[in-house]
Amino acid sequence: MKTIRNERGIVLIAALGIIASLAGLSLVVVSSGQMSTLTGALAAQAARAFYAADGGAYYALGEQDNFVPDMADRMIDHSGTSASLDTSVTASYLNHRALPGNLLIRTTDGKVRPAQFGQGEGLGKMYYFRLDSQKNAATVGLDPMARVQMQAAKPGPCADCGS
Repeated sequence: MKTIRNERGIVLIAALGIIASLAGLSLVVVSSGQMSTLTGALAAQAARAFYAADGGAYYALGEQDNFVPDMADRMIDHSGTSASLDTSVTASYLNHRALPGNLLIRTTDGKVRPAQFGQGEGLGKMYYFRLDSQKNAATVGLDPMARVQMQAAKPGPCADCGS
């Protein structure tokens, strides 16, 4: 009987061990859930920042003032425009290249046609531009910045046809 009396506290120690392990497990589950929520929110904000920068770059493709040969870098803030995008775009002239007269181009309707740049080397030019778009940083909270860079080309005038 004396042996049984000395071992009565073992149940209490085992119960405390089980309670401690369950508390640790619940702490891990809670912190994992919080981390998942935080990373999900950051991923959503990063996606919004990317799509804002991407939209700014594509909106800048429609502005003819961004594609003037030999122009200085041009900065456009789309926050106050009709697009109301929270982005800034810098348009830069890169260089030009002479086009051969036998160049074929695919037009927006999907057909392949001869380019009308003249009959010989150097009669037409293709001008190359770079658009650097970035989401404007907000002043409140976690708001990641995103950048989108693209290159665009614009055909130059035809020496034979004057256009």
